[in-house]
Amino acid sequence: MTRTLLLASAALACSAAVAFSATITVLVQETALRKRPQSYSPSVGVARLGQKLESEGLESGFHKTGSGYIHSSAVTTRKASVSGGAGVGGSATADEVTLAGKGFNAQVEKSYGEKNGAAVNFAAVNAMERRSVPEGELFDFLRAGGLLGEGGSK
Repeated sequence: MTRTLLLASAALACSAAVAFSATITVLVQETALRKRPQSYSPSVGVARLGQKLESEGLESGFHKTGSGYIHSSAVTTRKASVSGGAGVGGSATADEVTLAGKGFNAQVEKSYGEKNGAAVNFAAVNAMERRSVPEGELFDFLRAGGLLGEGGSK
């Protein structure tokens, strides 16, 4: 009886592991792989547009992979074909594919600009997108403001 229960438990554990395993594809130009499933956890690597990873499961909105945790908003579990070059399948660029994946593209930007007139400053948005803060400075800022949870920067 005990042996049967052990075998049943092992079979259940194996099927659960298979059920959570999935190939995910990165949909953004570049994103950090995190040590823990937290946005302010230290990065342990970088994933790039089109890179495929094996998800071992979802935890707090992050996929656990063999290389670290990646936020679910940066990937898809659907079959995707993207390349890191300037062109992606015809006339779309990699940037356009990324923005379209987020629901924002040149047509949406134009429509939003027409509805809101001169109040929209897309140059400022583009400048903000190019801005980068080194991870050490970001953690110093968060620590100084008491914004890091327990173990957030370790």
